[in-house]
Amino acid sequence: VVLPDNVELSGRGGSPLAKLDDWVNVPCPTCGTPAKRETDTMDTFIDSSWYYLRYADARNESQVFEPAKANDWLPVDQYVGGIEHAILHLLYSRFFTKFLRDRGLLNFDEPFQRLLTQGMVQGLTYRNPNRGGKDQWIPSDRVADPSDPRDPDTGEPLERLYATMSKSKGNGVAPEDVIAKYGVDTARMFILFKAPPEKDLEWDDADVEGQSRFLNRVWRLVTDYRAPSPAPTLPETLTKVEKDLRRAVHLAIRDITEDIDGDYQFNTAVSELMKLSNALSDADCKTSAVYHEGIETLVILMAPFAPHIAEELWQGLGYSESVHQHPWPSHDPDALVVDEITLVIQIMGKTRGTIQVPAAASKAELEQFATESEVAQRYLEGKTIKKVIVVPGKLVNFVVA
Repeated sequence: VVLPDNVELSGRGGSPLAKLDDWVNVPCPTCGTPAKRETDTMDTFIDSSWYYLRYADARNESQVFEPAKANDWLPVDQYVGGIEHAILHLLYSRFFTKFLRDRGLLNFDEPFQRLLTQGMVQGLTYRNPNRGGKDQWIPSDRVADPSDPRDPDTGEPLERLYATMSKSKGNGVAPEDVIAKYGVDTARMFILFKAPPEKDLEWDDADVEGQSRFLNRVWRLVTDYRAPSPAPTLPETLTKVEKDLRRAVHLAIRDITEDIDGDYQFNTAVSELMKLSNALSDADCKTSAVYHEGIETLVILMAPFAPHIAEELWQGLGYSESVHQHPWPSHDPDALVVDEITLVIQIMGKTRGTIQVPAAASKAELEQFATESEVAQRYLEGKTIKKVIVVPGKLVNFVVA
């Protein structure tokens, strides 16, 4: 059936094909009696629900896809989309896949192995409760005083709330404005840090500024470091300061790797980058091989989140190849082992202080360390100890009379 080319696409009412009587009313191709052509088409989600199959063989001009290529590339490892796709597009995609499987063209059952429905970006929104429809939304650029928002036409007070960004609400933020002021890496870092990917994100200019300050701190931290050549090697014996820093480095490697490979918790990954940056800033071993390892690790770990700045910093450290081609680091389990822990001293359940004790200390040794500590002696003087509660690795609580 050839579709007509004299269709009026008004965007109103039913199918425009239904208005063409000479196209609708035709003889039945089987029996020749008067008949009507179908004018309603399938949902547009149906039309786009097999595109992933075409990706595997996009230049094939003789068939939709070559089954061998589709079966080699597919199924899709990770699908990211809005929740509105769950009841239409994803359902239809599964139908296509299972139908083609039953026809012997595909050897897998599901089109997508993992699904992530991302949250929406919400912007600060102004609403006039005395108006209805689209008129209730007042664009942000028409509010003269955000501290006392009022309707620019009536002077009525406005409600402030966060709502999904849209043209009708006038609460959008132009990406090019943010990029021009802060750079694209800052925008990426803010979006990733502000909320988990599956949650809604409230756009806040102050938080964007916060990410800009963080990236500037990292820039200064790395550019102030003068990388020796050749790169130093780790000594067999580390000082306590070096051990503490190396533990922070490898904790970051472990935790960020888990955040990326697991449930895509990019916000906590960015938080780990901040912790590592702080540990490097506070470290009193800036000529150590451990510090050198930490600086390079920080840049590598930051590369997926702030790729442009990371690339610049990597080149500044003396590397000619891209940081994005450098192998991802693996954490050293031995570096995570601590020699000492902080033990909380409590009297009648109230924290009175802390002491440093060997990490491998037994319950009896922890009780002894706590009892002999200056903190405990100060609060136990003149009192009778009725009971001692030891929580290994955490605290010792004295019950007194």
